[in-house]
Amino acid sequence: MRERRAILRVSATYSLEVEVGDAVHRGDKIQTVPDTEEAVVSSVSGTVESIQFDSGNHEFVIVIAPTP
Repeated sequence: MRERRAILRVSATYSLEVEVGDAVHRGDKIQTVPDTEEAVVSSVSGTVESIQFDSGNHEFVIVIAPTP
């Protein structure tokens, strides 16, 4: 069974810790919120395939493709 791409939506208020082409593992930091202990982490492992900005929702839309 082939895994599907994961789509993560995170606030665009803060910068991302990942770029297109980066390998990520479940639990890796995707984004850190300054002045807090809060971090957004990846729920899946794979490669960051694309990052788009959704201006209507002020979010980054991150697509992670499964590792073959």
